[in-house]
Amino acid sequence: MAGKRDSHPRSVWLTSKPARKRRESESAAGAGNLDREKIIATAVRLLDAKGEAQFSMRLLAAELNVTPMSLYWYVSNKDDLLELALDSVIGEIRLPKINVRSDWRKDLRALAGAWRHTLVAHPWAIRCYGEYLNIGPQSMGFTQRSQEVMARSSLSKEDQLVALSAVFQYVYGFASTESRWLEYGRKTGSTVDEFVAEVAASVSGIPGAQGGLLERRSTQTMKELRDRDFDRALDWLIAGMLA
Repeated sequence: MAGKRDSHPRSVWLTSKPARKRRESESAAGAGNLDREKIIATAVRLLDAKGEAQFSMRLLAAELNVTPMSLYWYVSNKDDLLELALDSVIGEIRLPKINVRSDWRKDLRALAGAWRHTLVAHPWAIRCYGEYLNIGPQSMGFTQRSQEVMARSSLSKEDQLVALSAVFQYVYGFASTESRWLEYGRKTGSTVDEFVAEVAASVSGIPGAQGGLLERRSTQTMKELRDRDFDRALDWLIAGMLA
């Protein structure tokens, strides 16, 4: 069975296939202890540890102590599994409870911050976001809660959707950059602060290289600076919606 999808776009959520009956040889190989939830949870753990580039169905099978073909009784291919894993990760996002008396802007900030932290915790998910439709149950739950939050604003229905798009495109871009810097640090065996200091020192003599993340503007750590920048820009974005 192929490990990748065909070239045309598709989604695991748009395909319904009946479960297949395992052969005795596969049950004896440990497949009888498998279920889709266990496969997805193990895939997420491996993706966090190894990254998408090094992840494979063979590696997953070895981790589960089963034959690679056993996995295909539960998922059709690697793409389907990645899509399932992505939706599972979205389920980790802490959704604010809806309270008509609370400030919708506070809830929107909470949603944006929770999504940012979840993406950064799973760098492979950032890269997968652009590959799949993201219409699984967890994704749709996140979308619905976001729309419920925006429904309490003074914006028109049409502008609510545009505003959400703007906010979450900002979050996605910020988390992508943040994750990349964290990854640079991990690859060099340094903390982000150490890596940024090294880069800043190496480009200190280049005109126009001052400012941004490469310049320590205070005694704050890079995490504190990132949190500050994220919150301030998000506040500006929300203020711009209502201007």
